Amino acid sequence: MKRFKCKTKISLLSLSIFAIIIFGMLSTTVSASLNYQTTLMKGTEIFTVDRYDNVRWKTTVNLSTTPSDWFEGDTNFKGAQSKVTIKGWNDITWQFYDVFTTIFMAEYFSSEDIFILLKIMDTAGYSETTINANYTDNYDLWYGLRAVWNFTIKDFEELPSYNDGVMVFENPLDFKTILDDYNNLAADLNGKISIQIAGYNFPILSADEFIWQLALNGLAIAKPQPEYLTNLVDELGCVNVSSSGKSLIVERYGETDYTVEISYGEEGTLSSLLVKDVDGNIIFQIVSTNSEWIFYLILIIIAVCGVGLVVYIIIKKRKPKR
Repeated sequence: MKRFKCKTKISLLSLSIFAIIIFGMLSTTVSASLNYQTTLMKGTEIFTVDRYDNVRWKTTVNLSTTPSDWFEGDTNFKGAQSKVTIKGWNDITWQFYDVFTTIFMAEYFSSEDIFILLKIMDTAGYSETTINANYTDNYDLWYGLRAVWNFTIKDFEELPSYNDGVMVFENPLDFKTILDDYNNLAADLNGKISIQIAGYNFPILSADEFIWQLALNGLAIAKPQPEYLTNLVDELGCVNVSSSGKSLIVERYGETDYTVEISYGEEGTLSSLLVKDVDGNIIFQIVSTNSEWIFYLILIIIAVCGVGLVVYIIIKKRKPKR
């Protein structure tokens, strides 16, 4: 009778543990599908140029450029490293003027040109007030502050190369509205005589070029990351960009066709970037040397300890009393 009761207790314990695990998995899946959550964390990440084939870059990507045209510093040297420190973040809401100046103008114009352009735009009737009155959507995002050290083959300087922001939009569907509004405003501005005389031009972007620009400038994503990337790509209607799990797959054309795979880590920021030709040869690769594997190691240790504890309880309960 005692042995039967012991087996019953063990069965109930095993069933309870199994139910807790399944319930936890289902709860995570359900909550994740209802809204997105930021996984940004304070801390420092080191990136290393793990592979660089200069000959294939010239014959495949671009004859007259190097990876330093994508990432500042000594990116065309294997072993070069960059350092990025996330200092913190906050929940904010942007209007379209914030998006226009921060994402688009900062990408295509120098700070001096932006100052001049904003003066011209204001005179032409495109002030912050009028732009937000014509483009009325608001965008919720987590805005983080980061310090960036450019890639170098030397020791890192004490001070960062620059400080900028990490933007995680809470809704990936917002990017479609942002791109459409930008292209409409850009077309209007390009038609103004004052902007033409000053020699400025706002590029009209396809969905593929927009997402490529975002990716190279530190696009960060929210959790669940595979769902976020899928919705981002599908909503934008990309032609040569797809998603696979936590990665963006970008098909591009330079001297010949090539592929760029951009992967995101647990924190929702870049963890690796891989460039390869149509034959699968690796041309260029950046990897994060911040030990993301430690995260998984901790989970494994916790799981093993949990299993060990259960086994210990079971064995102890089975042990006959003297």
